[in-house]
Amino acid sequence: MTDASSQQYRQEKTYKEGSSAHYAYLFVPEDKKQVIQTLYAFLREVTDILYVASDSSIARIKLAWWKAEIDRLFAHQPEHPISQALVEPIQQYGLAKQYFQYIIESVEMDLNHNRYVDWSSLKKFCTMQSGAFACLIAQVLAGTHESTLRFAQHLGVAIQYTHLLRQVGQDAAQGRIYLPMDFLREHNLKAADILNGKHTPEFKQCMQAQMTFAHQLFQEAFMHLDASQRKALRPCLIKANLSLKLLHSLSQKDWQVFDHSISLPPLRKLFTATKVWISQGRFFGWGR
Repeated sequence: MTDASSQQYRQEKTYKEGSSAHYAYLFVPEDKKQVIQTLYAFLREVTDILYVASDSSIARIKLAWWKAEIDRLFAHQPEHPISQALVEPIQQYGLAKQYFQYIIESVEMDLNHNRYVDWSSLKKFCTMQSGAFACLIAQVLAGTHESTLRFAQHLGVAIQYTHLLRQVGQDAAQGRIYLPMDFLREHNLKAADILNGKHTPEFKQCMQAQMTFAHQLFQEAFMHLDASQRKALRPCLIKANLSLKLLHSLSQKDWQVFDHSISLPPLRKLFTATKVWISQGRFFGWGR
């Protein structure tokens, strides 16, 4: 694969223009933005295995290949174009091998579970996937400070849980439910109703409770934020703002997640991103 085709491949795999990620990194210097785009391409390349592999045995073979590829990457002998593009950033930003490994292992967890018994098990999945990925992004943006990585890990969990709430309908169409089973029982919500796309009073009640829970996750994350890192971590703060605004929008639209794909308007995303960036990370809208 030529350098040009390799770059095109990574561009096709990374976040899309108009997405929340696009606006989160809109003002990031180009050199760091390219690294972040490559990290997103890696994340998508690995997580897509769950959906594009024809059966679980093929998916496990692909994940085993990626485990070996991470070893090759950190031995400076990568084969995949995304891995090859990560060689220099790993050295420049000190990106930790364990985070790449956690992301692969999180997809293995998904292969083993289409349900999560409780929050503890789902939190482990979110920590290994989005939490680990957020740590990689934070290392590019702000270095390897312990408080920065703690904040990034907790924020990654909060953002992913918000994403899972938005994706309930799409995941149900794949036969998957990410809401912990004990949360469903607490609200007398049947798994079959979610899989069948029934917008019951119990479903709305459960989702509203999850909104409150997601807010708590964001508050926990911000307990770990060092004020001196706000400026460097503005892209993370933009994503947090956009996630909370999405939660508010989902609630306003009565959690109609089975038949509709709910997202924020582009201008609202741009306004939020600009305000967070100009305020040096001090602006926080908490959803409104």
